[in-house]
Amino acid sequence: MTSFKETLQSLGEVVSERFDSLSAKLKQRLHYDEPIQIVLYAGYGNQQWVKLSGRALENNGIEQRKDEESLWQNLAQAYQRFESDEIPNLQLKLHFQGQSLEVFTNQEGYFEASLPVSDLTAGGLWYDYQVEVPAQERLSAACQAVTGKVQIPCPQCDFGIISDIDDTIMVTNATSTLSMMRLTFLRSPASRLPFAGVNTFYQALTQSGSVPRPIFYVSSSPWNLYDFLEEFMELNHIPLGTLFLRDFGLHTLKASHHDHKSTYIHQIMDTYPQLAFILIGDSGQHDPEVYSEIVTQRPQQVKAIYIRDVSTKESRDSEILHLAEQTREQHIDLCLVETTVEAAIHAVERGYIPASVLDQLKTDLAQTHSASLQIEDVIQDQAHEK
Repeated sequence: MTSFKETLQSLGEVVSERFDSLSAKLKQRLHYDEPIQIVLYAGYGNQQWVKLSGRALENNGIEQRKDEESLWQNLAQAYQRFESDEIPNLQLKLHFQGQSLEVFTNQEGYFEASLPVSDLTAGGLWYDYQVEVPAQERLSAACQAVTGKVQIPCPQCDFGIISDIDDTIMVTNATSTLSMMRLTFLRSPASRLPFAGVNTFYQALTQSGSVPRPIFYVSSSPWNLYDFLEEFMELNHIPLGTLFLRDFGLHTLKASHHDHKSTYIHQIMDTYPQLAFILIGDSGQHDPEVYSEIVTQRPQQVKAIYIRDVSTKESRDSEILHLAEQTREQHIDLCLVETTVEAAIHAVERGYIPASVLDQLKTDLAQTHSASLQIEDVIQDQAHEK
């Protein structure tokens, strides 16, 4: 018997597809008098090919890095992100290493394409690609070409990193819907807090090898927050990586957090079959279950697992410790940690990062605590002014 949830998911998918189809047909007839926005996502690839993606949107007017931001300004920008107006069936031309490819955006404004790789810099990781918007009848104004980034690990790379975002690098309180919504809609990238020491730890993980190590962020956050997350990472000196997010719409009810995360981790590992990964997540959702399942399926591609303990339930800790016993049978440590320092200590013991990182982390802990108090004071002052 079909459950109510399955029926709702199917209905949501049908309604969303019909709405997207009608909306796309209408928008294809529109002319755009204002400059459009081409959002390029950080791509990824191997020694044979690269996968590039992005989205075409009407310019939402979001301004970044204001010195003074009110709660209303943050709420307005959050609304603009989720109320984004996509541009379907827009002609684009992709350029990478002398190769070119013409593509068209889909009904929701997204494009995705692969191009061959020919010439790589020895020991490099990040490479540029360009997207050109050819003149077309629907566009009244000319559009400037934009440049994006794609990461291609060097064959000599010893391992990569796959990380969650919410409650793993950024304080989100995803276990509390109300708290999570407050942080998402009323805070800017500059006022959102990273967990103490995350930047130092991730920098060490990505830069301590003989060649740079790639990092991938797999999250259930919607693509509408891409610019927000990218700015947050840049402001907090967290390494740039390829993000795998979710589309925002009724049809996404069908995909669970578990399935979304598992699908993309397998996709990453399929791209680099000779590369092992450190997996980093939190205890709030299903990261431990997803990661331990990956261990049973591809133990040769997992070096270690770090799970940040954000749950207050002892039963949840017991569940994760039981999973740790299972992964240990494959000689892989699943570490449930309260702080970044605990994960770093294990990484130092295993030789993934140098011991000097621990001294820097002690300094980070003190600085992050001070910054947290200052930001909270600013937020409270803004609230009182309203």
